[in-house]
Amino acid sequence: MRLFNLFYLILIALGVAFFYFMRSSNNEVLSFYGFAESNETEINYNYPVVVDKIHVTPGQEVKAGQVLLELSRIKAKEALSEEPYRIAQLKSEAQLWNQRKKDQIAEEQQSRQLALAQLEADIVTLQKELDFKGSLVEGLKTLEPNRSDYNPIRDQIAKLEDKKKAVVQTAELKIRSLNNELALGKNPYSEQIKRLNAEQAFEASQRVQTITVTAPGDGLVGNLFCKEAEHIPSYKTLMSFYEPHSGIIKGYVHEDLTMEVNLGTNFKVNSLKDEAINYEGKVIGLGSRIVEIPMRLRKMPDLKTYGREILVEITKENSFLQKEKVALSYIDGQ
Repeated sequence: MRLFNLFYLILIALGVAFFYFMRSSNNEVLSFYGFAESNETEINYNYPVVVDKIHVTPGQEVKAGQVLLELSRIKAKEALSEEPYRIAQLKSEAQLWNQRKKDQIAEEQQSRQLALAQLEADIVTLQKELDFKGSLVEGLKTLEPNRSDYNPIRDQIAKLEDKKKAVVQTAELKIRSLNNELALGKNPYSEQIKRLNAEQAFEASQRVQTITVTAPGDGLVGNLFCKEAEHIPSYKTLMSFYEPHSGIIKGYVHEDLTMEVNLGTNFKVNSLKDEAINYEGKVIGLGSRIVEIPMRLRKMPDLKTYGREILVEITKENSFLQKEKVALSYIDGQ
């Protein structure tokens, strides 16, 4: 009989426990825990830098625009290697162009000399012929020399003298033009060389760049992951920065109650340290899957429970610390 009574007592106790557990589950949406999300900013760069000076320490409060770090960026030598090669190539082509112009001048001078020599030889030949004809009648008193016999030869000599002048003038014009091209720097490669030299000088001036890192707003310095004179590779975090107060509260709704919370649902967020500190907020984000609720936010820490992450937005003008645990309660009358 005692055994029978004990059985019923145990059954009643289990029933009461189950009732309170279900009631607690059904009312979990009315009150659950969350924490003030940290608005952390990680500062890094997509290129290597050198840390020249660190102006802050972890945990230090800073104002917007305050200098945090001084860095130097050093470009890789490979980025500057193409210009010297191209400049050297263009200089070689420019020298070849200059040499071709000089060769043209020399060819023009040689051509002029040859043409003048040939004309001079023809004139000498005609002059000899003219002299010979004159010598035949010289001293013959009975014969009057016929001047018309000498005119064709004299005309030829005169034409050759005119041709000599034309050859000289034409050659002088060509040679002067070629010399002017050289003197005035009309080398087609000169401008390209000047442009590349300017680019190379600019790149060299930009090879070492000074970077001043300032605070994006009022906040707290988090961790420093660098030290002075250290070379930091691309994308490595230099430091973290926090806003003084987060306007986002992260919490977890029990998986059995996720249908009761939607975007825009209003909650009251209470401090666990001071009941007088509370703020109203609304749900601005819902997780896309069911996850294990962190132990810190469970009502029964040792009992694994699962739920859906929610984000509640409150005013940034709040007194919650970063990661501070808070209580969220559903606001009736929505």
